[in-house]
Amino acid sequence: MVRHVVIFSWRPECDAGQIERFKTALCELAHELRALVSIDHGPDLSYRDGNGDYGLVAAFADRAAWDAYQAHPKHKAFVHDFVTPIQASRLTIQFEGVSAA
Repeated sequence: MVRHVVIFSWRPECDAGQIERFKTALCELAHELRALVSIDHGPDLSYRDGNGDYGLVAAFADRAAWDAYQAHPKHKAFVHDFVTPIQASRLTIQFEGVSAA
């Protein structure tokens, strides 16, 4: 299983309406693209200073599924329409998890 983690920081001028549209579009995208096994996302809880503003963790069956997701026209449109206008920066990582439990 490949995990894809993204931490977004929003531009200072980003407003609550833009974030809500981002969240709605992300939920719609998750239901439309079969490459995703699961996705969890939400705003930072502000337990610590210096965190990003919003995070997501997506699971894919394998590298081929992640590649298909990244290349999918609906994913590209989501990034163009809902991420790029409000994103100041982001960090990403992809990994194959080792269960500690």
